[in-house]
Amino acid sequence: MNYYVLACETGREEKNIRLLERTVAGLVPSAYVKGYNPVRESREFSAKSWSMHLRPLIPGYVIVASDQELWRFAKEIQHMSDTCYGFLKNMDGSLELQGADLAFARWVEENDGYFTPSRVRIDENALLPQDKVIIVSGPLRNLEGTITSVYKGVRVSVEVRFMNELRRLTLPIEVVERIPAVDEKKDSGRFVVRTLEGKGE
Repeated sequence: MNYYVLACETGREEKNIRLLERTVAGLVPSAYVKGYNPVRESREFSAKSWSMHLRPLIPGYVIVASDQELWRFAKEIQHMSDTCYGFLKNMDGSLELQGADLAFARWVEENDGYFTPSRVRIDENALLPQDKVIIVSGPLRNLEGTITSVYKGVRVSVEVRFMNELRRLTLPIEVVERIPAVDEKKDSGRFVVRTLEGKGE
């Protein structure tokens, strides 16, 4: 299976998924192609009550899985709509996802593009902006990032690198457990955030 990231206008992800599947089917009738617009459940507090909302995980981007080498049809796909900007490229100019980006795309596929909240316990004295973290379970396991902000008792924002760019993820928080990593024992300041329940996000 080959994996790609298709860039498009924010809010037009689902439209471009349908166009992509139709376009590829017209070029290779027997092809398998599936687009994912990853969303996450976000527990939010407003009007004195908690409610659950669906928020895009990476707005403006579609994860694509196909048994075809879609780079061969890159021009046709880019021109299929005026809200499609084409496939993102790797540093070497190739289009098929590699390394950590490939692993992320597979997690999206395994979870059908739908992520429930991670449950973590926060040690507010230890978890601070600029701290390095690694997610050790759930669909985003093994992704490393940097804390950008901590919202007391609600959520934490983490920057992770995806497709050679920094992306910010907001993780809902109910419980946090701080686990010393090997590097931390060497006074590197690294620690691990372990997700306890749910699939993560």
